[in-house]
Amino acid sequence: MKRPVQRLIVIALALMLVVPVGVIGIGQLLGPGPEEQAVENPENRPTADPAEQPPQPDLPRPEEPAGMTAQSAEGAQATLTYLLESYDYMMSSGDVSVWENSVDPNCQVCVTFLGNAEVLAAQGGYLVDGAFHVHATSFDGTGEPPATGVAVAEFTQDASILVDDPNLQATELAEVSGVLVAQMAWDGERWRVTDMSIAPPAGASDAGGASDAGGASVGG
Repeated sequence: MKRPVQRLIVIALALMLVVPVGVIGIGQLLGPGPEEQAVENPENRPTADPAEQPPQPDLPRPEEPAGMTAQSAEGAQATLTYLLESYDYMMSSGDVSVWENSVDPNCQVCVTFLGNAEVLAAQGGYLVDGAFHVHATSFDGTGEPPATGVAVAEFTQDASILVDDPNLQATELAEVSGVLVAQMAWDGERWRVTDMSIAPPAGASDAGGASDAGGASVGG
């Protein structure tokens, strides 16, 4: 019997980090394309020969920069940068340890990321390419030294190919650019992300009650 493919709600970053409904939707973040339907309805895709799928990347595990454990604005920014820059490794290998020490267990967005990476690996799937490039970061903290705050990162994610089931046609995902906003807290030893969202584009309507970029929430 063919094993059903578990639905992966989150593949590309922008599929997960959706600002509140009414501000901007998934289609506006990624642009219309067949990939959305393919990910939502994997059984509608043509079958594929696993031997003809793009090969699974063998990426080295990224090393954490020393600055991540500093209770400072620089430490918070280094943490967020590391999470983004280790994303393609996590999604290609299924190794969630690169994120586990820097996300809060109560962060729903973060936990969903980790769960989907594990599901993808368990299904024999993986992400090809999709590396993040962080162009600029900032941090607005509370306290001295800061104990909480909001980190912001301007990023571009390379186009990628999702092999979520080796027996189904792979899905092409377009390049994504945007601004990631992360609520962060110092746990006594390191920074942890407590929530994340994609900031709406400049000039987007504030119809859904969203606050500024630092206050945008995830998942409604």
